[in-house]
Amino acid sequence: MTGTVREFSPRPGMQLVTSDVEVIHRYDSRSRIPSPLSIVVMLEGHAEVSLAHRSLTLTPGMALSLRLEPHRGLAASQPAGQRLRALTLGLDETCLTRLGMRPSGASACPLRAWRLPEPLREGLERALAEPLAGEAQRLLLEGLSLQLVAYGAHVEDPMPLRAPRRASREHERLARVCEALQQDPAAEHCLADLAEIAAMSPASLRRKFQAAYGRTVFDYRRECRLALAHDYLARGFSVQQAAHFSGYRHASNFATAFRRRFGYPPSSLPTAT
Repeated sequence: MTGTVREFSPRPGMQLVTSDVEVIHRYDSRSRIPSPLSIVVMLEGHAEVSLAHRSLTLTPGMALSLRLEPHRGLAASQPAGQRLRALTLGLDETCLTRLGMRPSGASACPLRAWRLPEPLREGLERALAEPLAGEAQRLLLEGLSLQLVAYGAHVEDPMPLRAPRRASREHERLARVCEALQQDPAAEHCLADLAEIAAMSPASLRRKFQAAYGRTVFDYRRECRLALAHDYLARGFSVQQAAHFSGYRHASNFATAFRRRFGYPPSSLPTAT
């Protein structure tokens, strides 16, 4: 995993962590730091998360409100071959009290998923892409953080986290397509073959994959190919070899796609020691 992670303190008792990373290999993590309220926002990419026997897929535009305890951490799994942009806002009990809110009780639901309002999402995107100078940026982040708290503070609010059985089966079928692409990204996958794996029509696969993962099937295949090529380059293979082994017929096309994805040419990647 490569990229940038930044930490901000918009106000006492409030911590905001932003990340913009390329997930080269599948990355699993678990957060065990206690927090009466944490809000996770996904701006780009997707991740599988679970807490207290509840699981869901976090996709762009979604947010999670969490109550984390020492014995019950949040488990997250980020698939390889994607750019992941997310932020996490954490508040301590003192900060919540100052805002006129009480931590949720032990019997309350520890996790709630909700859709980020589009104006707030646009504000977060703009604040991260075009930061203001000095104190103005802190004030901007404080205002946006307070909006996140306003929308996401009530962890105990009921919301069904598990999709209906039909949607759950559908997600499993889409996951099989992802697995096939991850296992052999260099193969010449056609939409009809992938649709057969998912047990749905090509048109349905195209539409439902885009809705579930925020990218097309072949965008996802390209990300898997580039992640595989990145691994070959890091192991000392030449650009031509990495291109060939990851499914690219022409090294020039591979170099263009690699630079667009990672921000630097494949020839500049240092090999692992």
